[in-house]
Amino acid sequence: MLIGGTLKDKKQLGALAKLARTSGRLCSFYEQQLYKGKNCSNMIRAFMWGASMGSIPVMKTANGWGADLDTRTDLDCHSPYAPCRNTKGTALQLTIRVKQNDAMQWLLKQGVLVDVPNKPARNMCQCDGGWDRREIWASTLHIAICTGNLNAVKSLLRVWREGVAALEYSQKFDHDLILHTAVCQAFRYHSVEILDFVLKNVMIRKSIDGFKPNSQGGCTPLAMALLRGGAYYAHCSTKSILASLVKAGASLGPYPPASYRAGISPLMDEIERGHLRTNARYLLQLGCDPNGDRPDPVTQDWESPLHVYIIPQHENRSFRPPHVPSILPQWQGQSRREIKAFIVVLLKYGASLDITDSDGYSPLDNVLSYMEPFLTPGFRILGFKFVKFLLANVTDKGISEQSMRRAEDVMATMIQDLRAEHATHDLSYDYEGPLQEHHLGVWGEEEVVEEEPAPILFGMAFMDA
Repeated sequence: MLIGGTLKDKKQLGALAKLARTSGRLCSFYEQQLYKGKNCSNMIRAFMWGASMGSIPVMKTANGWGADLDTRTDLDCHSPYAPCRNTKGTALQLTIRVKQNDAMQWLLKQGVLVDVPNKPARNMCQCDGGWDRREIWASTLHIAICTGNLNAVKSLLRVWREGVAALEYSQKFDHDLILHTAVCQAFRYHSVEILDFVLKNVMIRKSIDGFKPNSQGGCTPLAMALLRGGAYYAHCSTKSILASLVKAGASLGPYPPASYRAGISPLMDEIERGHLRTNARYLLQLGCDPNGDRPDPVTQDWESPLHVYIIPQHENRSFRPPHVPSILPQWQGQSRREIKAFIVVLLKYGASLDITDSDGYSPLDNVLSYMEPFLTPGFRILGFKFVKFLLANVTDKGISEQSMRRAEDVMATMIQDLRAEHATHDLSYDYEGPLQEHHLGVWGEEEVVEEEPAPILFGMAFMDA
């Protein structure tokens, strides 16, 4: 009795458990000290200890001494293995959190509640920033997803009745949608296994383009994946996450009303962030509109991706020094060659040179503005080369016959002007230098490599010939 009392007072529960197993005659005495104690204070502590350690015999014995399987208690008081301070939850939630899946299955077979009505878990969530907040409330399904416990997710969602109840409870108490949690988990563990399984659920798939205005900045799951995927360490995960979402039916069109950047195309959103070599190209591969989903009627200040990069001459002249003439602006820290390479990709996927912005001007209009007769030869030569570059890469559906004839007529007129002036200029279309292989390919897409044309010279040499 003295030994048992001393071990209990010093919280040496492991030693008490070993003594309880040494002798059948002493088992009842030591078990009473271990599981019951004064005022039945040890039952829940022993039960939670068994849950955190995955010890089903300890849980069974504690339950036999009167521990309630659905007890929701302060885990940092009753278990030295609580995930963080000020944590409160059930034994089922604890087994899921510490991935003791055998103990979890035993609890589910005993018919425990998946979620205690109106009492979600507190501070058991592993979502980004969760532990830094004062209190984070989470459902059992949320805990299973954000801790990466695939067995728990399957167990909760495979049974129809339990799955529906878990989803309804999550929608009521979780700060984020289940799909937002699954996307965050996919980035954290660099795996889409849980995300793919969750997307098989019909009820969850209905919220594929859903959002909460006060959660994740009002982002849809696709928008949140793009935001997180901009970090250099996430590129390897972004491709598979975006593919999973789009395969499940996520829209590649403009973001829905009242959401993050409502009405903006995901492609335009990524272009404005400067993610040309990663997310923007993969969105095109998945089927995003290369023209940026022009609204009808067109909204104020709308422009296509090509408009972003091919600005008219009068706007370019206002901020670019005359001794450094260039058509392409250095956008978001990208070099002009990288932008040029991305323009090739846009044209390859069908971007139009005829589509007009909110002011009624097309990308072709903008680039032809550099070839006006009153401009300096430097700007006119740049315009000539860039028009030739665009015509060499545009697809048949990207330009009409009328626009093609117009561009060719302007180029022919300029050639005649140069002949009349007896000027010598290199009119090759290797604008700002040839594209290299590393400027183009990403994520296994087919490389686009330009051929080097022979220089086209006009001027005195031509006249002599």
